[in-house]
Amino acid sequence: MFINERTKPHELIYYEALSARTSLMKQESAKFGNVKKGYEGEMLYDQIFDSIGHGNVLIYRDLFLSIDGSVTQYDTLIISDSGIISNEIKNFSGSITVRDGSWYRGNFSIPNDAFSQLNRAVGKLMELRNASRSDFKVSWKLIFPNDNFTFHSDDQSNWSKITLRSGLRNYFRQFNQSGIAAGNKAQYISRLISSSIVENPYFKPEVDKTRLKFGLYCGWCGSFNLSKKRFHLNCNKCGSTECNETHLLRAMSDYKFLFYNQPMTRNSLLKFIDYEIPQYTVSRFVNKYCFQHKRGNTSHYTFKYYDFNDAINKSDVYKRYRDSRP
Repeated sequence: MFINERTKPHELIYYEALSARTSLMKQESAKFGNVKKGYEGEMLYDQIFDSIGHGNVLIYRDLFLSIDGSVTQYDTLIISDSGIISNEIKNFSGSITVRDGSWYRGNFSIPNDAFSQLNRAVGKLMELRNASRSDFKVSWKLIFPNDNFTFHSDDQSNWSKITLRSGLRNYFRQFNQSGIAAGNKAQYISRLISSSIVENPYFKPEVDKTRLKFGLYCGWCGSFNLSKKRFHLNCNKCGSTECNETHLLRAMSDYKFLFYNQPMTRNSLLKFIDYEIPQYTVSRFVNKYCFQHKRGNTSHYTFKYYDFNDAINKSDVYKRYRDSRP
């Protein structure tokens, strides 16, 4: 079973918010595309795993573990009574060749080959196991879920280290066999993993505020050309309508990821939305959707939700005023 939700990576939400408010530079655009493609591969992996079933195992997704003073990211950890299997998901397309231990796309070398990355990550899991004086097995598999990918290697042993899309369903079926179970030992391993989970320490964006367009934008087409109504804003480009609450949730999510770990005050949020919603309305929704932190006579706020989509799914924003798309 899936233990946790696979959320959008911090970097992906950051680039989505950044691209909504400025033109991305070439390097940013390339990074945005890579992060988005990687997340799409992870979601495809989950979808296929779901279709096969995974009731006999415990599955952690997209987590950071602090082990022996360092933090490592894992795409997927599959836990049973026999141990942990780490799946690293690479949504590559085209053709990759492994030759003399090096990875190539065409004639171009790919730095930081995936086998070495995964070996280091699995090594940290072994450290966690050894520190707990346990004896469970730790193994790994490199997963390529993209149909439009071919793999070539001059070392035949590399084929046992990977699973392509054509073999992914059969790979997942092994976890549905009668001999696989998540009993007491799996629960113990799960507690070890859970006790080591930390927040992503590597996400530290630095954005130049002068690049950003402040204000509110249409959630459908991205236009900042909006007309104010009493409780809604209408998009003058595509004709869609979104309520003030929806716009503020999107703005608070954008603020969270563009200015990560920086305090958000009511005034800084008002400035960020270019004062397009009245102060009393902003105050009401900030109190509703954020945690307040007081220090003397000043206060700042943190968004209660992971991101905009999380807030929309968990809040009652649509119970009173419905958004509409043309």
